[in-house]
Amino acid sequence: MVASDLYLEQADTLAIIVPCTTRNRGWPNHVKLTGKNLDLPGDTYAMTEQPRTVTRERLFEVAGRIDVGAMREVDSWLRDFLALS
Repeated sequence: MVASDLYLEQADTLAIIVPCTTRNRGWPNHVKLTGKNLDLPGDTYAMTEQPRTVTRERLFEVAGRIDVGAMREVDSWLRDFLALS
């Protein structure tokens, strides 16, 4: 999820997510996910051009947490995509 704590508190049935893919297309805005104890099927990339809101009922288990560097890169691309910076 890429939403703030306040959003998650207020919209307690929804989550904002960034879909992922295992296909490396070489696109700079597809961020390779890195972090300790990630339970992913292999190299996985966040597709930052496709944020979406889903019901939390569609989320089942946590695959881990990405490291700070990867999150900063995702955040930077989301800010660019949404014209927030």
